[in-house]
Amino acid sequence: MHYRPFRNSDPPALMQVWNEGMAGCRGAYPLRSPAAFDRWLFPKPYFDPAALIVATDPADGGKIVGFSLAGFGPRDDRSGLDAGGVVCAVVVRPSHRRRGIGRELLRRAEEYLTSRGAVVTVVGSQRPYNPYLFGLYGGANSPGVLASEPTADTFLRAMGYVRGEEHIVFQRRLEAAVEVADGRFIGLRRRYDIQMVRPTVSQNWWEECQWGTLEPTEFRLIDKMTGTPAGRLVNWDLEGFSGAWGRAATGIFDVEIRAHLRRQGLAKFLLASVLKLLQEQFYSVVELQVWGDDPAGIGICNSLGFEQVDAGYRYRKAAPTG
Repeated sequence: MHYRPFRNSDPPALMQVWNEGMAGCRGAYPLRSPAAFDRWLFPKPYFDPAALIVATDPADGGKIVGFSLAGFGPRDDRSGLDAGGVVCAVVVRPSHRRRGIGRELLRRAEEYLTSRGAVVTVVGSQRPYNPYLFGLYGGANSPGVLASEPTADTFLRAMGYVRGEEHIVFQRRLEAAVEVADGRFIGLRRRYDIQMVRPTVSQNWWEECQWGTLEPTEFRLIDKMTGTPAGRLVNWDLEGFSGAWGRAATGIFDVEIRAHLRRQGLAKFLLASVLKLLQEQFYSVVELQVWGDDPAGIGICNSLGFEQVDAGYRYRKAAPTG
């Protein structure tokens, strides 16, 4: 095999590799056009052609048979890149697996990150360390490497990685009425309104890089007495995922309640209200992702009728033994 950096003529073949290599993974939708890369990948200001490593087969006329993609996460203040390296993808056509291509692509991605100062290297785009793949893989957010990706876990464990941080992927069908029994809601309805606005979702440089192409809706929980927001969440149409799942799908992320107002049922009230509004817009499924170590968030999802459909993980190199 021959390995080289990305070229401007590669996207059509990369699309084919993606569609073949990611078939069977519920969180990676089939691309209909290379234009999806032009929206979600190439416009990022830190995109480096050397970070997208392409494998070609000289015996098959130089056909592109796989690729890997790597990048860096953000600084704490989200104003630029830090030294945390992320391998976002390793994809190989099924016809060319078990030839060591994936191993070599991963090794070269690790080498790329190390050569540019990576202190730590992980596998799996998981917010906020998600330089690439939001919008193309994972659904409503960036959950890491999905458990539904058939061969990923076995491959990464063989390469010396172990599972780390978990994102739980929840979905809630909207065909049935959204009815939630919670005695706190009567008082909350009297005090709070739900307002829908068209926000600029990005609050800093890093979020602008991730979500600059989104057209989201923000739902705000407004105190009727003071006019101040008590919380918010962001909603966006899951576009291509809807086609892959055969259902009109929408996603929710950034569910936030002001710190001094938490544990009063506001997050549950906001989510329940938004579910009803999304149902009126003829969506049939909504997705929300929660950290695996967030029992309060998991409890709210369960109480609102969400069901776990997948999980995502960030993989780290196993600690040396002996």
